Amino acid sequence: MSGVNWRSYRYDAFLVGTNLLLRMPGHRFRRALLKHVAKFEIGQRCVFQRGVRISSRGGVRIGQNCNINHGVLLDGGGGLVIGSTVNISPEVLLLTTEHDPTHPTFRGRDRQVVIGDRAWIASRAIILPGTTIGEGAVIAAGAVTHGQIPPWTIVAGNPARVVKSRPREAQARLRYYQRFLH
Repeated sequence: MSGVNWRSYRYDAFLVGTNLLLRMPGHRFRRALLKHVAKFEIGQRCVFQRGVRISSRGGVRIGQNCNINHGVLLDGGGGLVIGSTVNISPEVLLLTTEHDPTHPTFRGRDRQVVIGDRAWIASRAIILPGTTIGEGAVIAAGAVTHGQIPPWTIVAGNPARVVKSRPREAQARLRYYQRFLH
């Protein structure tokens, strides 16, 4: 079989296998899998619910005391930095890679995503490549973000726009959330 890219097949198998294993019960198991197999940098007391998904090996750095819920896609291809005490609700897409729609070959491009400390990304929000979310910001459910999200603001909509400010006392800590068999 000439022209077969075995390296690509191995990487695809890695992603499929890792994502299947991330559905298994056991916080410690998922954390170890992400840290040692997927090569993510993970701070203390981070919780990953069953069904978290990845699309890259490495490229993800997560602070301390974070909750990452089921169905969240962690794309480290362009670099993903998540601060401390961040809550990411179910089915959020954190995207760092995309296609260049203006390029003749529709080539891929990478742009880092940075999420500040004490941010909350609500369910089904989409964080596009190149987004920086300021400290304490809230991304409302279903919002689509790009560019700079100011600290201590609440944004909503598509494209996300500031709708309110958030008090600096908010989300000073997160409950360490580990349910049995989750």
